[in-house]
Amino acid sequence: MKYKVFLYTFIGFFMTNFFIVSSLKAEVSGFDKEIFIESAKEEKILRIGLVDCIAYALKNNSEIRIANIEPKIKQDDIKIAEAVFEPVLTLNVSYDDSEQQLSTSTPVSTSEKTDFNADIKGKLIIGTEYGISFNNTKYKSNSDLQIINPYYQSKTAITITQPLLKKAGIFVNKADIIIAQNNKNRSLKEFKNEAIKVISETKKAYFNYIYFIKQYEITELLLDWTQQLYDITKVRYDKGLVSSVDLLEIGSAVAERKKELIACESNLRNSEDELKLITNLVDDSELWNASIMPIDQPKFSVKKVDLVESLKNAFQYRPDYISKNIELQNKDIKIKVAKNSLYPAVNLVGSFGLNGLDDTYNRALDNMDDSNYRDWGVGVEVTIPWGKGNRADFDKKKLEKAQALLELKRLEQSIILEVRDKVRSIDIQYRQVEAAKLLKEKQQKNYKAQERRYKAGELNTHDFLDYRVQLALAELEYIKALIDYNIAFIELDRAQGLTLVNNDIILEN
Repeated sequence: MKYKVFLYTFIGFFMTNFFIVSSLKAEVSGFDKEIFIESAKEEKILRIGLVDCIAYALKNNSEIRIANIEPKIKQDDIKIAEAVFEPVLTLNVSYDDSEQQLSTSTPVSTSEKTDFNADIKGKLIIGTEYGISFNNTKYKSNSDLQIINPYYQSKTAITITQPLLKKAGIFVNKADIIIAQNNKNRSLKEFKNEAIKVISETKKAYFNYIYFIKQYEITELLLDWTQQLYDITKVRYDKGLVSSVDLLEIGSAVAERKKELIACESNLRNSEDELKLITNLVDDSELWNASIMPIDQPKFSVKKVDLVESLKNAFQYRPDYISKNIELQNKDIKIKVAKNSLYPAVNLVGSFGLNGLDDTYNRALDNMDDSNYRDWGVGVEVTIPWGKGNRADFDKKKLEKAQALLELKRLEQSIILEVRDKVRSIDIQYRQVEAAKLLKEKQQKNYKAQERRYKAGELNTHDFLDYRVQLALAELEYIKALIDYNIAFIELDRAQGLTLVNNDIILEN
């Protein structure tokens, strides 16, 4: 038998370590560099929309995963707090064999005692503590004084302790459960807040990437224009129509445009990597090196934004503000519990029991039905603490609430200023778009007019090149203003706590 136990133990130990090592190997081998290397050999294009980027970010973001676990932990805290009111069953079996030397007519005293006890203890939501016990004893000895030998004794009793001051009432006893439930709600708000942050940053990264694409395209077009102008100027120079200074100047402009294009390409790649990072596409062995092609474009839609309504939304929907108010509720609960602890403990205690004894266990149980064999008691327990520690704890809880109130006020002021700033920003960016659009239209008309002058020989190469640059910059400014206008709404949604609502996103644990 001992060999079998040893064998099973060894097998269990071996299998446990095998699975642990296997899991560790799986974790280590989770990154397969060969797949990434093979993927780098292919040129891929990933056409992706804004909704897809948000989905990738929410699904794969590590911060989102961490925040999503917290509500589950808090749910277990609720169960732990509720477990205080669950009954506890205790079973006890014991056997005692005694043999002693005596200086009496019976030189040796022997006895055997067997106990089997069962107890159930628990607590009610109003603070009442109860205990139900069922005790059984079999006793046998060689004593001449023991008339019934062996004898069986059974006792059953119920004891109730009801607090009258300290720890009395539903609120005090349920305080830990309420706090645990509030903490779970706070964790859900923090989870939502993290999701809002990720969505906002993803949308901003998407639009910024579009801007750098447009910047690269316009800079590339500007280089093409400048190169064409250089080719035309070279032909005219060969015919003696322009000076070498004009040719040198336009040649320098081509070199400068090439330098600008390289800088724009660097910005473009960095922006693309930033978008891949926030969406965790860098962890995808198939897509990490793919070129991203956005299929959505920034839109210019006039939306009415009301400051008062935006402030109301912020105080209604912002997760951090709701979480702070829940924290204040917990502070109030803790203050009430701490105040209750200042009271003396006055407990009403009552007990009632039945007992029976006989030479067989069944008759001992039958004797318990006889009301003559009973015991009961009632009393009052009073405990008056010195109270110094409890008073300090009560004062501490009040100071913590005062501190939390100041933090809430500061948060409210911060929300008001932030929302007002975002509303103002939308108005400013709207006017920026209108101004940039008007400037672009004017520059387009102006460029066409100057182009006709240049072809007629009324405009020198230097000035014509400047007009082209101004047109390109005007187009880029319009795109930048359009993207900033869209980002302003992203920031306002975040400030109001409406990011999830306005993007039709429902979070599930």
